[in-house]
Amino acid sequence: MRLSRERFEELTFEIAEAVLDELPPDLRAEAETVVLEIADQATPEQTQGRGALLGLYEGVPLVERHADSTLLQPDRITLFREPLQALARTEVELRRQIRKTLIHELGHFFGFDEDELHARGWG
Repeated sequence: MRLSRERFEELTFEIAEAVLDELPPDLRAEAETVVLEIADQATPEQTQGRGALLGLYEGVPLVERHADSTLLQPDRITLFREPLQALARTEVELRRQIRKTLIHELGHFFGFDEDELHARGWG
């Protein structure tokens, strides 16, 4: 499924708003501080030999922060447009995959590792 970058961004931010609305107020406030970006594909530095990525969380998970963590770079979630589109045949499938990927990456922000994400059905 191929969408213009503008339409993909529109869908992504619409889905992100819906996901945030589902969070409890305290978690939503934390998640709203995360910068959401869209890139066509992950860079070699981002993949670090892991193969194609659908999304990537970069930052310090909430559970690892300390009182002196105020000078951290902003947390960032990047969704990769081309791999996400390659998995979908329809816009409905694309929406589902964007949502799943965004929730997965938010899980990393909240401090869940891959095993915990899979156990929760977010992997």
